[in-house]
Amino acid sequence: MWTAGFSVTAFAQSAPEESSMVEFSAQAQSPSSPEMADAMRRDGKIYIVVAVLVSVLLGVLFYLINLDRKISKLERELRL
Repeated sequence: MWTAGFSVTAFAQSAPEESSMVEFSAQAQSPSSPEMADAMRRDGKIYIVVAVLVSVLLGVLFYLINLDRKISKLERELRL
C-alpha cells in the first residue's frame, strides 16, 4: 500500500513580469480508514469480491497445471 505523501511545485506559463507559482500536495489517507472496504464489508459484498478473486486465481492455477501436463506429454513424445 502506498502511504507516502508528496508535494510538487509547478510554475504556470505566464509573462516574465508575472510570477505565478502553484503548489500541489497530496497526503495519503491513513491506512486505518479504507472507506470502500468498510462499505463493502458492511453490505456483505466483500465476500463476493474475495470469492471471485479466489475463483479467478484457482482457474489460472488449474490452467497452468493443465498446460504444464500437456507440454510435458509433448516433450516425452518428441524424445521417442
